[in-house]
Amino acid sequence: MKKLILQKGLLFVFTILVISTINANAAEELLKVDKTLIIQIVIFIAAIFILNSLLFKPLLQLVERREQLTTGRIKEAKELERKVEQIIKEYKEKLDEVRAKAMEERNEIRRQAQAAAEEMIAKAHSETQALLEEAKAKLELEAREIRAKIKPEIEILSRNMASRNMASQVLGREL
Repeated sequence: MKKLILQKGLLFVFTILVISTINANAAEELLKVDKTLIIQIVIFIAAIFILNSLLFKPLLQLVERREQLTTGRIKEAKELERKVEQIIKEYKEKLDEVRAKAMEERNEIRRQAQAAAEEMIAKAHSETQALLEEAKAKLELEAREIRAKIKPEIEILSRNMASRNMASQVLGREL
């Protein structure tokens, strides 16, 4: 395999040497400076000026305009993004303010409800105390009236019991 590669390489080098010696005369003719070379240089320079004005400048202007539009759009997009972020920030701030205000109002309503509940409880307690005092006074009055009514009866009953007790002691037996 190595021999085959070496043989092919040598054959290639030999072929190049043969071709280069054959074309040596043709190369000398190509390198000669004559009037056709000057005409070719003039044509080349004219082609550069013509292509510059007709092709390169409009193409460069188009590329520059496209770049300006692109950078303008990018700047515009960044500006819009900044505005959107600002609006979102303001929205969040207002939302936080509204939430705080709602929380304050809710707490105020709770405080008012708590105060109203405490007031109602105090009122019910005072009404209950008043009713209790009234009931006690009424019971005391009724107790006095009953005592006053039964006092004569108690006196009669006690006299009767005392007389029976004495009679049983005098008689020696129980009645």
